[in-house]
Amino acid sequence: MERSLVYSHIAIYRLVMNLLYAGGYKARFRDVVDLFGPDVRSVCDLCFGDTLIAESCRSQDIEWTGVDVNGYFCRRASRQGFRAIEGEIFSVELPKADVYLMAGSLYHFHDRLGPLLDRILERTDRFLLSEPIRNMSSSGGLLGRFAKSLADPGTGDAPFRYCESSLPEALRVEQERMGFQMRIVSTKRDMLLEITR
Repeated sequence: MERSLVYSHIAIYRLVMNLLYAGGYKARFRDVVDLFGPDVRSVCDLCFGDTLIAESCRSQDIEWTGVDVNGYFCRRASRQGFRAIEGEIFSVELPKADVYLMAGSLYHFHDRLGPLLDRILERTDRFLLSEPIRNMSSSGGLLGRFAKSLADPGTGDAPFRYCESSLPEALRVEQERMGFQMRIVSTKRDMLLEITR
């Protein structure tokens, strides 16, 4: 019974995300995976939700570890043979990895951005970040309310969102403090960035 609930939860999640991304949901992850490069042997995927990146890693013989607070996502990943750590990023043991990535979840940590980056860059020298900068959840009406409900990772409403100017501005504040390198790879519906030490 629980397995069917997990899979129906994922099916609905993928359907809605495809609607929000106008059919380009998988392309969002391809853009991230294309940045890995030939020397990457391990990836830690924070707030992974879906296993599309995990599946891509498996096909390239890259060790993938996912961290998510949502038990549905972790149980599904585990059943597929992936290593999934259930828990909040600040309370679980994070592995060392060649690359850390986060796709579409940084807004949950906007009030803890500095500590988050500190924690990530203790475990890796390279962090790939894909964050929506044009958000349906920022719009009003029924669609906006529906998009907001999808953005709840299981910990409650998260009304804050980044935009094209506020995301790099917030990261530059931490860049000055920490001294990392940052480049904006692309700006579409999501802004794709690479942070390196």
